[in-house]
Amino acid sequence: MNGSPPPPLVNVKEFLRPFLQGLAEEDLDELVQAAMVRSLPAGVDICREGEPGSTIYFIVQGRVEMVKRLDDDSERYLHDAGPGEIFGEMAIIQEEVRTATVRTTEPTTVLEIGREPFLTVLSRSPSLGLRILVRLTARLREADRQAIVELRRANEELTQALRRLKRLDRTKSDFIQVSAHELRTPVAALLGYAQMMQENPTVQRDPALRALAEGVVAGTRRLHRIFNSILDLSRVMTDGLHIRRSPVSIPVIFQGIHSQFERALEERDLTLELKGLKALPFCPADPDLLYKAFYHLVHNAIKYTPDGGRIRVTVRTLDVPDLGGECIEVAVEDTGIGIAPEDLDLIFEKFYRTGEVALHSSGTINFKGGGPGLGLAIAQGVVLAHGGRIWAESPGYDEETCPGSRFVVQLPLGRET
Repeated sequence: MNGSPPPPLVNVKEFLRPFLQGLAEEDLDELVQAAMVRSLPAGVDICREGEPGSTIYFIVQGRVEMVKRLDDDSERYLHDAGPGEIFGEMAIIQEEVRTATVRTTEPTTVLEIGREPFLTVLSRSPSLGLRILVRLTARLREADRQAIVELRRANEELTQALRRLKRLDRTKSDFIQVSAHELRTPVAALLGYAQMMQENPTVQRDPALRALAEGVVAGTRRLHRIFNSILDLSRVMTDGLHIRRSPVSIPVIFQGIHSQFERALEERDLTLELKGLKALPFCPADPDLLYKAFYHLVHNAIKYTPDGGRIRVTVRTLDVPDLGGECIEVAVEDTGIGIAPEDLDLIFEKFYRTGEVALHSSGTINFKGGGPGLGLAIAQGVVLAHGGRIWAESPGYDEETCPGSRFVVQLPLGRET
């Protein structure tokens, strides 16, 4: 937009004089000669963020606002300015691009002076430079004050939102726990009746009835396991795991797990190797919770390892200073589909699964079989409750080459917390 013809020289000079008090007359005249007046309607960008800072502006009349563009392309209001104020000097002095967009909020007249004449005069007048520095300092101080106020307000809003989320999360956890508990009770009764029916001589003599009874028992057992897992997870989420420590034999735990999965391993031609189980010290832990943690780790390895693959459990003792000294380390390795690097932390989140898992009611020990996705979250909660740590390692995710994955658990032997 072209500027309008400048007013008489004396008007521009008298307008600039209060801004540039103490400036030599010849320097003031030089700036007056370089000045140009622009009259703009409301809603016009005088200068835009990111553009070269080649002009300083003096507001003659009207008002402008300064806004900053955010990452989502929205704008954040910074402050406004009116008659007698200056903007654009920081970009000129620092020889950088504009850090904000300046927009008229009503019909506005500004006086413009270009970079070169302004810097030339500034170099000859230390007092002018000092006044500009004082003005910039005051503006920065006000910007800091405003930022602190906005940050305090944002923190208060975030705190309130977090409180609401915690209440909602607690309500959700309570609902899940109560629902799972209420559902588990009739399912347990149903399982008992189904097992009685399965053992009935009449049912045993009839192949069709026997198959139906076996299906009911298998399905009911699976429901019972799911409700138990949900209850375990709800205790993890609400810090409701009560550790009752006693000397626990890690070999006995894995022998029990091996026996529990023996049929599934045979059906899928999987090999479960147990190494380093001899001469291990007892681990001060809750035996039921520790069994569940390692059960879920082995179950996860079985689920994501194709038929014919191998799962290896390696146990050893080692010194881990940041866990208090001597620890038992259990590593569960498989020849499965692996884990993508970006998923190595996410896999411990509840309901998280690697790859596309079956959503129908497939067996949970089938390759990529269905399931609620709670096992690793439960395992992590149990390990952390014992003062240990757990993590996953994998070269990557590939269902063709099956690079495998490795889950490592470290449990302190001397810590009683």
